[in-house]
Amino acid sequence: MPVLLSETIDQFIVTRRAARYSPHTLNDYQNTYRKFRAHLGCDLPFSAIDVSHIVQFMASDPVASVSKKTALNYHTGLSSLWSWAVKRNLVENNIVRWVEPPSPEQREIIPYTRSEIVRLLTTAYASRNKQRDEAILLTLLDTGIRASEICIVKIQDANRYERRLNVYGKGDKERQVKLSHRTIDSIFTYLETRGIRNHRKFRQAPLFLTIQNKQMSRNTIRLLMDRLEDRSEVYNVYAHRFRHTFAITFLRNGGNIYTLQKLLGHTTLEMVRRYLKISQIDLDNDHDRASPVANWGI
Repeated sequence: MPVLLSETIDQFIVTRRAARYSPHTLNDYQNTYRKFRAHLGCDLPFSAIDVSHIVQFMASDPVASVSKKTALNYHTGLSSLWSWAVKRNLVENNIVRWVEPPSPEQREIIPYTRSEIVRLLTTAYASRNKQRDEAILLTLLDTGIRASEICIVKIQDANRYERRLNVYGKGDKERQVKLSHRTIDSIFTYLETRGIRNHRKFRQAPLFLTIQNKQMSRNTIRLLMDRLEDRSEVYNVYAHRFRHTFAITFLRNGGNIYTLQKLLGHTTLEMVRRYLKISQIDLDNDHDRASPVANWGI
């Protein structure tokens, strides 16, 4: 009896959960497959799905209405499912690779200014959960970690004495990032507000919690950013912009691009080179403004 699409999806999700894929990645997979099944309208045998089904799904209204980046995520999610199925001999080919993926638009990278960061921190410290919000902003700015990564960090991942944070990125790859004194002190001050002084006893607890004492999600972080934007009068406040700010400032201050690649958890230098290009433009502009030859009229 042929294996149905729903059965294939269930098996795939179980293997990825066993491989310790992050909850965010699993949710993204499940969201993609839910939309794909809804588009098909029935639970087809997995081997009966062909290229036309993939093309029609990628051209459907639900996919056409989302951003190109989200559409690319759908394509990637389907390709991951088919690649896994090929290895399990459920199908012969990854037919998703025969469908051209959408090219996401490159969003302009504009880091925060120092004054904007000061306003955001001031606003955070006036919030209901001021120690937590300040610690989150400082951690994002100090390390460049992703919103999805900060949500799953546990208390045991924060080393106060070495000022390090263990971070679990895409594919559950672990890396260590350094923290400044200000940031690590802010984190542990926040933990004290939760009544946590015996860190070993609570080492498996999330480092940051919602007001309801639940693990944070990317949506929680997004709502925090929306609230800070409304109250600080800083515009375009979103978590990934802290990552951009960290990366560009790191390079402006003479940081090595290969070190930055490791700190950010990138597998290639492609994104790091974009940051390098922006930092070089900044340096060139600073030279034009500050050069004695250009400004002294000699």
